[in-house]
Amino acid sequence: MKVSIIGVGTIGKSIAEAINKDFDVSLSSGSFEKLKAWNNKYKIFDNNIDNSEYGEIIILAIRPGIAGKILNEIKNNVKNKMVISFMAGIKIDYIKQYLTDSIIVRAMPNIPILIKKSVTAYCYDNIDNASLTNVKKILSKLGTYVEIDENYIDAVTGLSGSGPAFVSIMVDSMINAGIYLGIPKDQARELAINTFSSTLELLNKKNMSPSDLRDEVMTPGGTTVAGIYELEKGNIRTAITDAVAASYKKSKEISEKLYK
Repeated sequence: MKVSIIGVGTIGKSIAEAINKDFDVSLSSGSFEKLKAWNNKYKIFDNNIDNSEYGEIIILAIRPGIAGKILNEIKNNVKNKMVISFMAGIKIDYIKQYLTDSIIVRAMPNIPILIKKSVTAYCYDNIDNASLTNVKKILSKLGTYVEIDENYIDAVTGLSGSGPAFVSIMVDSMINAGIYLGIPKDQARELAINTFSSTLELLNKKNMSPSDLRDEVMTPGGTTVAGIYELEKGNIRTAITDAVAASYKKSKEISEKLYK
């Protein structure tokens, strides 16, 4: 099946690399010179109109600020085709103003897409079973995926979209703590990163709640409870909740500005 990707920044390029073995991938971008380096791996076009005509599925991985321009360019070539939008803040209803006869899917990935470990939330409007199967096939190549109501997409942006940055700050804090206590930097980094990754794997594989795992580690009067006391005293839960909520609020503001 032919998949045309419009926009080849971080997200577009990552999608192309993830699905290239399973789909016939074509690319177009604002910079054709940039695309020439990938000519031996993908079919490339010097304009979005021809690229959108070529593909059976169209993926939009472009900046939201140029959404109207690109949608207007391709509208005559995507009738009865499926269009998967990775544009932040662009609602399905907005896309349908231009693409009235297309199947529209909206997706929100996160930065682990770089290693095919994205957590991608997606939603859609009036999709048939065959198209939904293809959506899941594509998203599965990017990592894991979660179907969600479009009303929650801004909240998803705050939680899983911005989440890797919040996790990185927590990991960085633990690395610095290890260094502060005398552990060499490289070893502190290895210990902290692997502690995070193995703990998350344990939660996932054993289907444990975070509180149950905490109780397994924590003993009365022990080292862990002493550390948890300091975390709670520092309002870590409130700080993390406020960070996710602030990202959600900003995402909503950006989305609303596009419709004024």
